Amino acid sequence: MDILLLAGSNAGLRDGWAAQFMELAQDHRVKNRFLGAVGSLFGLLRLLHLDRDLSGQPDLIIFEYALNDAIMLGDCGLSAAMLRDTLDEVAQYCAERQIRLLFLALQPRDARAGFFSSSPRVLRSYSRVAKARAMRPCLTLNEILGGRPDAGCYQDAYHLTQPVSRKVAERLLSLVGEEEIPVPLAAPRRPCAFSYVGAEAAAALGPVSTEAHESKVFSGRFLKIERSGSSRWPGRGRLAGLMLRSSGRAGIYVVGNAAKAYRKCSASLMQQTVANLILLHYVSHRLHVDDDLVIAMPGQPSAVFALENDGSMQEAAPNASFFEQCLEINGVMLWRPAPLWARLQAAAALWAARLRLRRSGARRAPVESCAQ
Repeated sequence: MDILLLAGSNAGLRDGWAAQFMELAQDHRVKNRFLGAVGSLFGLLRLLHLDRDLSGQPDLIIFEYALNDAIMLGDCGLSAAMLRDTLDEVAQYCAERQIRLLFLALQPRDARAGFFSSSPRVLRSYSRVAKARAMRPCLTLNEILGGRPDAGCYQDAYHLTQPVSRKVAERLLSLVGEEEIPVPLAAPRRPCAFSYVGAEAAAALGPVSTEAHESKVFSGRFLKIERSGSSRWPGRGRLAGLMLRSSGRAGIYVVGNAAKAYRKCSASLMQQTVANLILLHYVSHRLHVDDDLVIAMPGQPSAVFALENDGSMQEAAPNASFFEQCLEINGVMLWRPAPLWARLQAAAALWAARLRLRRSGARRAPVESCAQ
């Protein structure tokens, strides 16, 4: 079986559950597309580029971003509505391509149990999508460990110990080997709520060049924007994220439309571990664009620091001086929320499909579509 692992901070390249799963799953062909400190939006970005990122499509996708989503929810630009649309598009992508899908939902060490706390809210979002699409219920740490994880299951606030990661890998392997993980049900097709606009579509002005970069986690062509350079991007919707490469020259840049602009910083604390870091940077403020998105490196500090700041997770102070800084960008993710009528139509169609499954006495959802 061809298995694709799309995962965040607990899928590390050395001792995370994904590395151990690859070690155990010798009878399968496994590709690990781990990238730390990103959420489900990056997982969707991966899927939107799956055809050119991999040779052929997988039979099964294991999708693990719930922990990072819990960290980012209510901060860093991730809202419950954006998370809902992201997970729904992930399931729809797999349904239309007949790819089996499993949500692995881990949680931070200090996850609170309150109804409005981020971890339970994120888990409810994942669980609702899994139920609506007749998927296998989310695989959680509670199920894997036979009870709620305690502090001893973690090596820090967010990362599992190696023995617990091993249990996760073993449980996943048992599901792949013994239990059918179904293809999600497909809802009536509508335009995707998200679009990724690559650097090749941007119009450059001033000192801007194009460079190709390859890494274990992400490869592609990046616009390199020097001071006094800018770029104009097509596309409509709310700016949700920017795919950036942060080097020693990462620094302060500006994003905006015809009416409003914000300053952001591409330097990250994670560069202490990975010097040349490729990461999806979320946008906290609501910035709606209509073919008028501008991403620039103004040449004067006064043109930058007069703007309101839009913070990023684990943002760091730049190492390079202002005039030596540059911005390296592969693309932007735009979000056009699904309208209420489309969500109601999809919910009704999926409900009818699940009802047919129950009446047929099926134990699990077979490969079936309710798309009309």
